[in-house]
Amino acid sequence: MSAAPKISVYLITLNEGRYLEEVLSSVRGADEIVIVDSGSHDDSLTIAERHGARVIHQEWLGYAAQKSFALEQCTHDWVLNLDGDEVLPAGAIEQLRELAASNQADGYWLKRDDWWFGGKLPGAKRYKFCRFYRKNKAYWDVTQHVHEHIRIDGTTQKTNITMKHYGYDTVHGYMAKLNSYSDLKARVRTERNRPVSMLRLLLIYPLMFLKFYLLRGMVFSGWRGFVKAHIDAFHFFLTEAKLYEQRYRCKHGEK
Repeated sequence: MSAAPKISVYLITLNEGRYLEEVLSSVRGADEIVIVDSGSHDDSLTIAERHGARVIHQEWLGYAAQKSFALEQCTHDWVLNLDGDEVLPAGAIEQLRELAASNQADGYWLKRDDWWFGGKLPGAKRYKFCRFYRKNKAYWDVTQHVHEHIRIDGTTQKTNITMKHYGYDTVHGYMAKLNSYSDLKARVRTERNRPVSMLRLLLIYPLMFLKFYLLRGMVFSGWRGFVKAHIDAFHFFLTEAKLYEQRYRCKHGEK
């Protein structure tokens, strides 16, 4: 075991004040907190300064590019990336420090509990994300417009650390995010010259609903799971609808 390494935590923010206090409290003990903000007008910056974060203003570059910029501002060898609505469990920072000191891997995966209507979704699939890694082994693929992922040039391992994620907690907030994501996904499909499929437009909603409700375990969360499975399926339908709209307008001479 080598000496315990120092850890930088980095976040990108825009009006994350609702949960930021809890998020930053959960990383107490980290050696540095870097926040790259793209123009918050709530109390995000006040909260960040209260927790001793180094705040840097950067106009929005896109998800991957913004996170890449934030990563470059970190000064320590090991870095942890969180969203402004993700909370670590008690003791996670010290656990991560021990993992880094062990030199067993270059990156580590954390699980995430998505909160919905103020609580967990029992039985629903927990997704994992590589959030803790050596800075010099990691990079963001800035060509990805949506669902960006860090790339690790080395070995990775899973952990038993599970974050609490508030970002999907309300129908209004979740639908706003999915509407934005569907714009980006439609843009990617257009840039890759993928044709509009009427069969996909017809079938995507029922098939994705069954996937989320049955295969992803939302059936075990009662009516809350039923509602979320419908919204997740609609997200996929919305992407296809936007692609169809583009084709229809182009065919009829509209831009």
